[in-house]
Amino acid sequence: MKPSAAMTPHLATAAITVVFALVCSAFVYQATLSSFADDSVSYLVMAQTFSPWQSAGLPVREAFAAETTYPPLFPLVLALSGLSHDIGGAHVAVALLLAACLAVQYLVALRWLGRPALAVAAVAVTATLPCMWVHAKGILSEPLFLLVALLLLSALESRRRPVALALLFAALALTRTVGLVMVLAWAAASQARRLSSSQRWQQAWPALAAVGAYALWVLLRPAVPDQYASVVAENARGLAGSEAIIPAIAARVASQAQAMGEAWVAALELFRTEDRPGRTLVAVVLGLFAIAGLSLRLRGGKQDPWMMIAYLAVYLVWPYPAQMSRFLFPLVPILVLYAFYAAAALAERAPRWSRAAPLVAAAPFLALSAPALAFIAERARLGHPEGFSAITDWYTTPDLALARRRASVHLDLLEDMSMIREKVPPGERVMWVTPAYIALLADRPGVSAPSPELPTVEYLQFVQASGVRYVFLSRYHPRRTTSEADWRKGLEVLPGLGDALAARIDRVTGQSSSVLFYLRPTGALPTGTLAPMYPQPFRDCPVFPRSAA
Repeated sequence: MKPSAAMTPHLATAAITVVFALVCSAFVYQATLSSFADDSVSYLVMAQTFSPWQSAGLPVREAFAAETTYPPLFPLVLALSGLSHDIGGAHVAVALLLAACLAVQYLVALRWLGRPALAVAAVAVTATLPCMWVHAKGILSEPLFLLVALLLLSALESRRRPVALALLFAALALTRTVGLVMVLAWAAASQARRLSSSQRWQQAWPALAAVGAYALWVLLRPAVPDQYASVVAENARGLAGSEAIIPAIAARVASQAQAMGEAWVAALELFRTEDRPGRTLVAVVLGLFAIAGLSLRLRGGKQDPWMMIAYLAVYLVWPYPAQMSRFLFPLVPILVLYAFYAAAALAERAPRWSRAAPLVAAAPFLALSAPALAFIAERARLGHPEGFSAITDWYTTPDLALARRRASVHLDLLEDMSMIREKVPPGERVMWVTPAYIALLADRPGVSAPSPELPTVEYLQFVQASGVRYVFLSRYHPRRTTSEADWRKGLEVLPGLGDALAARIDRVTGQSSSVLFYLRPTGALPTGTLAPMYPQPFRDCPVFPRSAA
């Protein structure tokens, strides 16, 4: 091979990576969050508190403890890069992390597939996956987790020193907690091999170092209830309380497996359409190729499949099927590599078709992703004038009218945060179901709202005991997105304690969507403070003042 020809795959990968970095950065750059339904706010609160370059405001510092249930590496990266207080810059950082994933994926593919052309094809496929673009919209840890996982796969193939493995294992666990499970799976697989005592220790201590690093974070972080431990305990109690535990577990796994399959299809073609079952069938076949590639590496004595199996096993029992698309995303580029690994194995059995293997392997993926990318580009164009293009739901909802409704919810809440900053005096605390948003976006101390399941008397006592004078209610709950229980409970209780200081009518549905209450300390509002956000009164909440304008 001539030197220039040998460089062609490297240059092609570099070109793909640079183009992806530039276009994706332009696509995601915005000065606002893309969703109220993800964990971006938690990572930004942590990042601003960690930042050595700019002090976090008092509301953010007060919100920090409640958000430290998440591992610290991603917010540390934002903090040390100086982007913790720059939401637009943080969005670009996510895009650049994904671009770096393409470069490292190429290195892994070279070692796994043995053919530069196949490696370039795998990178091209990954760069055009719709999930790479949709998940780039959030300021979330998945891109960093994917990058660390790919670096780890590269290190395992090149037989790096244990110190490098220890650092990568620790980074994996300190980016997402599920990484700790993957590390333990690798350690268990390595210990199951026939090794001498010294070899066992050499294999074990990098994993033990990662466990120690995660344990140190748990010890050093503020004393807050562990969210993951609470979820595990709650679900264990629920399963244990079932009359038939085994059928209950089987039903959970079956439900999660279905959600995982749907997430895989969505990763490749954005969403499944009933009138085109052939596309879904292609996605299923590609998934089977990925499973085949994983199985081939498992049979070959490789250890990486054990980590991936452990990752998937966690989410087969984790009780949040609606979030499966996000959970599966960090594994999708690796599953693409497994699919190409199976394709390469087939090509070896059919030398006549070997030269066409890169095109044949990439074509089904590209056939699914090309229409999805065109859809994303068109939605970005359509949504730009009204701001809908800034919201993740705008791209993941096929029906245009429904996409407008969903995107408008998030845009309205962003405006609500600005309204709270304007209406509420500095230092005054504001109660809401997710107070971190109040701290980050409204720069006011936030207080968690009581559970809507409390009896009315206890709910009243909780609100009064908190000492807050401002309570924000919204029809949309950022965590329980399909429940309006908090909204209804607040409307039942709060009109008796105060008055509506500002109210919003949903721009699409015409329904009341949020209200800021001022709780009267002596039964009266200060003169001139009662004003609706818009001139329209609440149309379906007669307990509110009709208008003060």
